[in-house]
Amino acid sequence: MSAGDGSEYSKCRVFASLPQTKRGFPTVLGTSPNGQKIIYCNGNSVFIVDVENITDVDIYTEHSVPTTVAKMSPSGFYIASGDSAGNVRIWDTTQSTHILKATYQVFSGSVRDIAWNDDSKRIAAVGEGRERFGHVFLFDTGTSNGNLSGQSRPMSSIDFRPARPYRLISGSEDNTVAIFEGPPFKFKTTFHEHTRFVHVTKYNPDGSLFASASADGKVVLFEGVEGAKVAELVDPSVKGEAAHTGSVFGLAWSPCGKKIATASADKTVKIWGVDDKTLEKTIHFGDAVEDQQVGIVWSSKALVSVSLTGFLSFFDPSAGEVTRVLHGHNKGITTLALSECKQWLFTSDFEGHINSPRSTSVKLPSQPLDLASAQEGGLTIVACYKNVLVFKDEQLSTDLSVSFSPSCVALSGNKVAVGGQDSKVHIFTLSGTKLSEEKTLPHSSPITKVAFSPNGEYLVATDSGRKVVPYSVNDGYKTIAEKEWTFHTAKVNCVAWSSDNRHIATGGLDTNVIVWDLQRSGEHPIIIRGVAIVLTVMDTPAT
Repeated sequence: MSAGDGSEYSKCRVFASLPQTKRGFPTVLGTSPNGQKIIYCNGNSVFIVDVENITDVDIYTEHSVPTTVAKMSPSGFYIASGDSAGNVRIWDTTQSTHILKATYQVFSGSVRDIAWNDDSKRIAAVGEGRERFGHVFLFDTGTSNGNLSGQSRPMSSIDFRPARPYRLISGSEDNTVAIFEGPPFKFKTTFHEHTRFVHVTKYNPDGSLFASASADGKVVLFEGVEGAKVAELVDPSVKGEAAHTGSVFGLAWSPCGKKIATASADKTVKIWGVDDKTLEKTIHFGDAVEDQQVGIVWSSKALVSVSLTGFLSFFDPSAGEVTRVLHGHNKGITTLALSECKQWLFTSDFEGHINSPRSTSVKLPSQPLDLASAQEGGLTIVACYKNVLVFKDEQLSTDLSVSFSPSCVALSGNKVAVGGQDSKVHIFTLSGTKLSEEKTLPHSSPITKVAFSPNGEYLVATDSGRKVVPYSVNDGYKTIAEKEWTFHTAKVNCVAWSSDNRHIATGGLDTNVIVWDLQRSGEHPIIIRGVAIVLTVMDTPAT
């Protein structure tokens, strides 16, 4: 984070969020026409991730409510993204500013799937509307291009036939597959081959066939124009002549159209030969609920499935093996830390997941809220709801009950700072693994974060009243800023020191990161405007 006078900050790499998932529902993944990118949603954002360089990430953040699905046009120039309020936003992909082409509210509920036709002029969207469950329209004007009525419950999937005569196929929670002819598109017929929700309907690349997959575990192939049933894909080891023993949430055709990959709640991904309708490969994941496979996409560059945890698995289809897994978070990140050697980044999220090369589980007496550790001495301090714990070499050594509710903790040498909901910073001294309180530093609002400088000479504390307060440890914790640091406009969530012990970075509820200079504490700081609530910041070595 260190910067000389007048330095600017620029993005060098992004570790993207994982796809947002929901148990019992498919997670729809998109891809770019050249197969180089995969596209998915999380929070109010759309992520475009390079399959060969996963830190090459583009993020669209203009939705005001959670996003649900995003698909790139066959031309590659636009993405249509849907959200939980029924909006479809169409935006440019060729510029980093992602200029908005248009936005349409297609229905009142959540958008579950989107499809473009082959010339990038028409868009179909389906989901959970009240008056209708699907809509097809011209992308440049929003003019209706037909009527997608005919199914009685929310529609989960939609796809265009990629050749003339055009068709639309959809899957619905009324257990049917519907086909529409046009344009303008109108209902043709429904197929009742499934006994439970139909999650996926997909055309093959030349439009000669389409496939449907359902919660009944079945995968059915149909002729592409009239919809006559061709065959079912059946795994002989599955009872009931089905493809999977659990719901099939994802289905993808290979770029050549000769194979199909399916992803299921039975924790498997299966690869099928289309010509002979046989199972070729089965990839088994674990036995936990989180190992359910809830979506899949197959491009010219990669075959990728997503698990219920959001983990993205990349496959070698010919070998039937997972070649790599993209781990990360699909819930908000609460804290991060860099290893002493500067080679490992540790992150944790709201669901309690920690991403690290190694971890140990320990039962705690109350909810953990923050921790601090020192490589030297093997000490870790954990701030819990009503306790401050000291671990020595991963073994609990001290359990100190406190009268206040801790919110954060920092460690430097034999000094421990614990921020509290009582609007005070409590300073403790460590003697071995024993804690004794030395003094308190009063604030006017609950403390949100504390951090010692790398050399241990300074302590900074932030609070929910927007204040950032630096203290001199060697001068009896006297405040050292010439003026109050209150440039945040909302609660301060996080703080980090630069390696030169001079600069401090803070992030807040106001979506800003502010860089403060101890040597110019009376001057205006550097403010980096954000796009989301900032929960954690840190210093990293220059690259």
